[in-house]
Amino acid sequence: MRRVLKVSLWVIVLLAALSIVLLTATVYTYERLTAETLIAELRFDATGDRQYIAHLRTGDRCDERDFPVFGDQWRVDAEFLKWKYWALLLGLDSQYRLDRLEGRYRSAAEQNSQPNVAHALGERTAVDLVSVAETLGSWNFLLDATYGSSTYQDIDTGNVYYVYRTTTGIITRDEPRPVQPVGGAPLLVTIDGACDDPSMWQRFTEWTDDNAVAALELVE
Repeated sequence: MRRVLKVSLWVIVLLAALSIVLLTATVYTYERLTAETLIAELRFDATGDRQYIAHLRTGDRCDERDFPVFGDQWRVDAEFLKWKYWALLLGLDSQYRLDRLEGRYRSAAEQNSQPNVAHALGERTAVDLVSVAETLGSWNFLLDATYGSSTYQDIDTGNVYYVYRTTTGIITRDEPRPVQPVGGAPLLVTIDGACDDPSMWQRFTEWTDDNAVAALELVE
């Protein structure tokens, strides 16, 4: 009997540790909200009539991703998390995560009839904090509020667009796009911060979460 209890205790401890790791990996997909911050940079190249390739840089803007978009405008959505007061005291600042990029038509009729495609920017995680909070209801001890914020602007291939996170949502500013160097020289891209590697703990939690997501997909 004592051996059974000892094994059961170890199982509970391991499950609790795994839950903490998966929760940590989910939090790493969000960015901390500390001040007004540049969170994304967008440039566009035309590929047809109201068809473009969007060049998106996020975070430290060290890596670039390309997405096809359709329409007259572009739109970026973000998801915000606000923690409970006690969690803020422990250092869990409110956070955001870029959620979606898509094209947008000025006319609602065209939005419903013309080609369009949306691209998910957020990562799937084994633990969905929002769903967990909704399931817990009044027993929720982590999240105080979750909400979305969006920004959109006309597409101009001659501009570069900057998306900023503010204390209330996201906003957009733009400036003329740098001129492409003559003779095939590479286009210089300004990077505000160093492209640091993630910590060992972050790599471990993300590796665990990736494997958990893969296992869930096999079950589904």
